[in-house]
Amino acid sequence: MKSFAAALFPMVLLLLPGCFDRRLAPVESDESAEAEEASHGPFQLKPEWNGPCRRSDKVDVNLGNAPEVFVRAAHCQAVGTEPSKDVVSQWAGRLKTKDRVRRLDAVIAFCKQADRKCQLTYSDPWLVSPDVLGPPPVKKVKRDLGAVFMFFFSCPRDTNCQMDWANTHAPGMDDKSPLLAFGDVKEDYYSPLRAGFWRRELMDAKYAGLDFLLPNTYGPDIEDGKLGPLQDALDSLEDPVKIGFFDDTWTWGQPYFSEFWKTKPDLNDPEKAAALIYEHKWKAFFSQIDKKHWYRFKGKPFIYFYNAGSLNPRSKTGPVIKLLKEKFKADFGEEPFVDADGAYFDDPSMNEIADAKYMWFTFNAPEKRSRSTMKGHIVDHAMVKWDATGRDHAGEPTKPSDLIVKDDRFLRKVLMESEDAEVLVIATWNDLGEGTGFNRAYDYYFRGQWQRPDYFMRVTRKAQSGELK
Repeated sequence: MKSFAAALFPMVLLLLPGCFDRRLAPVESDESAEAEEASHGPFQLKPEWNGPCRRSDKVDVNLGNAPEVFVRAAHCQAVGTEPSKDVVSQWAGRLKTKDRVRRLDAVIAFCKQADRKCQLTYSDPWLVSPDVLGPPPVKKVKRDLGAVFMFFFSCPRDTNCQMDWANTHAPGMDDKSPLLAFGDVKEDYYSPLRAGFWRRELMDAKYAGLDFLLPNTYGPDIEDGKLGPLQDALDSLEDPVKIGFFDDTWTWGQPYFSEFWKTKPDLNDPEKAAALIYEHKWKAFFSQIDKKHWYRFKGKPFIYFYNAGSLNPRSKTGPVIKLLKEKFKADFGEEPFVDADGAYFDDPSMNEIADAKYMWFTFNAPEKRSRSTMKGHIVDHAMVKWDATGRDHAGEPTKPSDLIVKDDRFLRKVLMESEDAEVLVIATWNDLGEGTGFNRAYDYYFRGQWQRPDYFMRVTRKAQSGELK
């Protein structure tokens, strides 16, 4: 990945599924949502900041725990002077009551006041973050729970790993973390080239009650045996979550990779298109993962097929998917279960060839999820959180047109209303750039406080054990 990482960073917004310019009404907090317990459990915050007040070359966005203390810390670092009582009261009040207001917004405002372009840092506010969070929940619902898993990261400080690119941060993005240890390696980076990255996420997903993960695969990220660290991590665990496959088709036709990826498969030629996609995506992925670790739905390996606008004409998708399924069965002895993006159903034959249908971006849906009942199966899909830094105006405060969903209201709604489903896929586990992830991250801040890093995982745990109310 390192060879093409630098060229890719300007394209980071395009690399993520669902990154389209959709405008939604502001999302206000749901007062009826179950309040998170005050205790931080096994996590322990660092002592509160207490000065001295002085200007800093780099502004630490995560300095200060209480809203009032944070406002003082940010103002001191950016401006070099104590903020007035009115400034403290105004910003602290916003952070306590307005879900759309972020700590970053205050920092941006203070830097603008000081007429400076601030360099930002994001320290970890937690003194103690345990490696093992606990055993998996005792599953009492029939539904399988999975999530799309991002792994196109080149940490530190490279593709999809610049700290300002994300509004919340995972351990190991900027500095090595002991939470990403593996074998003799005592600390490491948040990188898919390292087994500690996979071990961390597999362990936390198990704790969260997930049954499987769907690695979001572009193609270049699995070349040359790059999934070896995932296989190592899987083999190191006694009973890890299972692995499905998310075929992200964005890469086809892009100039940022090797010469091969610059040519798009033409769906007008189903034989040639299927051969390209199968050999370089489907076969390349499943050949690197031991069959015992595959997630199977109704006994079939589970595949998500995503529309990124790269494969055309969509009205000719059906024959290609049919051939892909046939090639898979010929090589692996099993026919896969293919859940396809709704855009591909421009081809009516997909209603017979595909096994399920999903809509990626679900915030506009009344139920906040999509549901497929094709072929007698109930397969749900939902995006439940969005906390990006501002894709259209980086370095500026949030605007009314920005989508901000920071808390767990949609996650709870979807989990409770999908209990009758056979499977629910959440998009995503760890997309830090869009902020759709509910994986362990050290700086979830809303309602005026740091939320414990397993905040969202504890919700899915309760749901899978039938305890969510």
